[in-house]
Amino acid sequence: MRMGIRAKLIGTLLLAGLLPLALALGVILIGVVELRIHSRGRMYRALAQQQANHLSTILASQVELANLTNALPGTVEFLRRANEVPPLSQAQIDKIEAAWPSLPASDPFVSACLQNELARRWQSVARDQRRFAEVMITDLSGRLVAATNKTSDYFQGDEDWWQRCCNNGQGRALISDVLFDESARARDGSQGALVADVCLPIYDTTDPASRKLIGITKFSLDATWMHRQVDLGAGNDDLPRATWLVSRDGKAIPGARPPAPVSILPPRVAQQLRDHSSGYLRDDQVKGYELIGFASVEQTKLMEKADQRWHVVVATGVHQIVSSLYRLAWIIFVLGLTVITACFFGGVVIARREIIRPIQKLEYAAKRIQEGDREFRLDEERGGKHTFRDDEIGSLARNFNLMADELRGNIQRLEQADALKRQFIDLASHELRTPVTYILGAAQLAEHHTGNDPATHGILTRIAAKALRLTRIVENMFKLLASDRFEPAQRMTAVDVAALVQAVCQENEPFLHERHQSIKLELAGDLPPIEAEKDKIRDILSNLISNAIRFSPDGGVIGVRAGPTKSPGPGVEIAVSDNGPGIPSEDLSHLFEPFFTGADVALHTSGDFQHMSRGMGLGLSVVKRFVDLHGGTVTVDTSPGGTTIRVTLPATRPE
Repeated sequence: MRMGIRAKLIGTLLLAGLLPLALALGVILIGVVELRIHSRGRMYRALAQQQANHLSTILASQVELANLTNALPGTVEFLRRANEVPPLSQAQIDKIEAAWPSLPASDPFVSACLQNELARRWQSVARDQRRFAEVMITDLSGRLVAATNKTSDYFQGDEDWWQRCCNNGQGRALISDVLFDESARARDGSQGALVADVCLPIYDTTDPASRKLIGITKFSLDATWMHRQVDLGAGNDDLPRATWLVSRDGKAIPGARPPAPVSILPPRVAQQLRDHSSGYLRDDQVKGYELIGFASVEQTKLMEKADQRWHVVVATGVHQIVSSLYRLAWIIFVLGLTVITACFFGGVVIARREIIRPIQKLEYAAKRIQEGDREFRLDEERGGKHTFRDDEIGSLARNFNLMADELRGNIQRLEQADALKRQFIDLASHELRTPVTYILGAAQLAEHHTGNDPATHGILTRIAAKALRLTRIVENMFKLLASDRFEPAQRMTAVDVAALVQAVCQENEPFLHERHQSIKLELAGDLPPIEAEKDKIRDILSNLISNAIRFSPDGGVIGVRAGPTKSPGPGVEIAVSDNGPGIPSEDLSHLFEPFFTGADVALHTSGDFQHMSRGMGLGLSVVKRFVDLHGGTVTVDTSPGGTTIRVTLPATRPE
């Protein structure tokens, strides 16, 4: 699609304004978004670390409270007395375990565990610190000796937590994952709660050097209380986020109110939690919480293995972080677009005044000169006030005027030269034809009066033949020169092609007889008449047949065919064939050029119809020029066995 200079200028202004703005905003936005995501990631990592430290401190304080409570006077003596009782046999344990669930709290055996001085001390602590959902104390054999409430079973020595905390009499502090304990008391007083069990060994403090294990304390911390400590440690800032606790395998630790937004983290995130104590990452699999900061709760002293850590996770959606940046980018884009639009319209006005209008005036001037107004020039009056300034376009306008002046002078000189040419043609035509005609007539007249003198008769015959040849050369030259005037053909009439072809063939019978040749004439019965100049069509046929006679060997057959055509329109096709050696391929492109007689100048001869004779090279030039004047075409098919020239002429000469 063709674009005008106005469209190109508008496109240039748009590209120069909008494209840099869009690219700059895109690059800046991508960079700022990445910077915001990384800065928020580091911030959430710091928040997770802060909350993890807070929870770790709270857990440590609860352990310290439990240790202080166990260190109060009477605890060691109570456990000493309990350990002096002989251990129960397996049969006794099984009997008590079977009866324990059905025993009421008022039963003396149960009451002995719930109403002693150590149990009342811990019950007082649990009433004051509601985070303790359950507390139980056992002796070294695993028997329950004190508890804040009736537990789910009596004997604890066969429990995994007890055996790990006892550690073969050495003692080891540990904390379990959050599990549901049916005997624990929830903060609202209901039976059963999600708790994290903290198991602490109790040592004999009377002899610090021996550090003898005398009992084990297990207190269950309410999970909802732990989650609330995580939320309290988060501060009161307005950063959009969600905070929850996860275990080492990426599962959310139950007990949060409201529940954790993601029940289990993707494997890649869980692996990062296991490999690093803190950090942040982005994972698009966690929809709505793609940016994740995490930190481990440092409680390895309480846990059996160092890699069994809880993690605080602080996460938010990337959209929440970058939405304000996108809004800001849109605001900047709209403001920039407004400024660019204003500058754009200003640029259009300037471009129209300084570029488009002068170029339009130049285009108008070129059309005026093309239409023949050779006196038209660009000046201040015609171009409008201040159309052309002292710049490149103004210089182009001045050069255009100089070019127009030079063009006018060249046209005048060409017209003068053309007038001289026509005068020369007219004069030469008269001056050359008159003496040649006189020579030809005199030679023919003298030939009839020579009598029987063969020498004189031969000389006069040759003079007449050369004079006739000179006449044809002159006629062809002037036909070619006249047709080069680019004037429309005149004297257009309806031409009977069949009759004309037969007439031209008859005119050439003497030359055929001299060369012992014949013409094989093929004329279609439905040849339509064509609109043409009869003399020029006659010249076309004469030149083609004379060439065929020259280049066919003696005794050869000249083929002349004429038939109707339908494509590209109604008309006739005339084909003339010879039996000559064909045309060299290197000569085909020059075949219709004036004065072309072949690459070998030595082959030029002055004969008329002798075999392989060559004239001045004007015959085919005349054929091509006359066919073009009638809107036809000429094609050549050649081979070592002969050449065929086809001329196609339309029935009606096109405008």
